Amino acid sequence: MVFKPKDEQFTEFDDPKAFEKHDCLSCRVLGSTAFVLLGGYTYFSGMQQLRASRQAIELSKSKYKYGSRQLGIVSLSATLVGLGIYRMFN
Repeated sequence: MVFKPKDEQFTEFDDPKAFEKHDCLSCRVLGSTAFVLLGGYTYFSGMQQLRASRQAIELSKSKYKYGSRQLGIVSLSATLVGLGIYRMFN
């Protein structure tokens, strides 16, 4: 085991951009496409399941009725699509 002087041990930490790693274009496209498609799938399958159980939801005594559940599905899917767009350009 070779010991280096303290000032030579961490030379790569002097540059703050030393740890910035940029993805290749294909990695960005694949990652962003995955998020966007997951958001689309979440929206369409969630809305389909919500429409199928609409009557039971409206008759239940839960404080979360159809509109608030619909808002939850829309916000979740919009967040996933937004993450995909962010992943592509950032």
